[in-house]
Amino acid sequence: MVDVLTGYLVREMKDEEVEEIIIAEYEHFGYSVFADLSKTDYSKKVIVCEEDGEIAGFAVLYWDENSFHIGSLIVDNRYRGSGIGKALVDGARKEAFKRGFRKIYADVSVSSSALDFYMSNGFEIEETIKHYYGISKHAFRLSLTV
Repeated sequence: MVDVLTGYLVREMKDEEVEEIIIAEYEHFGYSVFADLSKTDYSKKVIVCEEDGEIAGFAVLYWDENSFHIGSLIVDNRYRGSGIGKALVDGARKEAFKRGFRKIYADVSVSSSALDFYMSNGFEIEETIKHYYGISKHAFRLSLTV
């Protein structure tokens, strides 16, 4: 699906791109949300945005019967500020709506630069989760109405 606002094509990850997604998450976070979700009962989907034939950004989405989440959203440094992140948030919105959800959640470190990105894309702080990432490493649970 082409994002109307940004003009970027957002599509579902191909099977042969799984390794690239997992490696990118390890490089960015030190762990893989996608790999961790594979060990759970959550439904999941990865959406990607391409530029010049390569993955410029992706979002790992997961859900159960009660809630829909962005587990990770990563944009390659070369493409930051180009609208790819916004296109991925819009793709997540469409996916959530299609599945009957009216809210998207994302958990973000209180000290993460990603917080500004999410807030500028309409997310609001719903709660603080103490010690989410370890002792004294708190997170905000953010939400976005679809």
